Amino acid sequence: MNKQFGTRDLFLNVLTNIGCQYEVEEGEDNRIHFVYQGEHFLVGAENDRPYIHVYDYAWKSINLSDIDELARLRKAINEANWEGSVVTVFTIDNETQTMDVHCKTVLLFIPEIPNIEEYLKLELHEFFRAHQLVGAQMEKLRLIENNTSD
Repeated sequence: MNKQFGTRDLFLNVLTNIGCQYEVEEGEDNRIHFVYQGEHFLVGAENDRPYIHVYDYAWKSINLSDIDELARLRKAINEANWEGSVVTVFTIDNETQTMDVHCKTVLLFIPEIPNIEEYLKLELHEFFRAHQLVGAQMEKLRLIENNTSD
């Protein structure tokens, strides 16, 4: 990689190299939207900072009226945070009456990283792992509840 690249420019170059099309948010040149393996990501990157913030917003939603599922989801998120390398959180959307699940990580992103394209792909796969961890934990909690209610 060219050491003249700032972090944002380096990131955009890597996205191109791994075949991802991207859009830069109008008016916010440090916010980059792209899709990787069907999942929409948002990245905050600035040329003068050696790291990027990667977000995966609202990849799961639960209706606020489903109290049992909400309780499971909260427990599942806690478990995923213990096991995964990305941070999983939830927010409440009062307008849609849902609890939405999001993930975030901060990555060092400098030209000196060997195989930086593979590094980015590996880190993006951690978001999919978080999805799997939350889903598996929710299923486990459902099975436990069903076995104790019998």
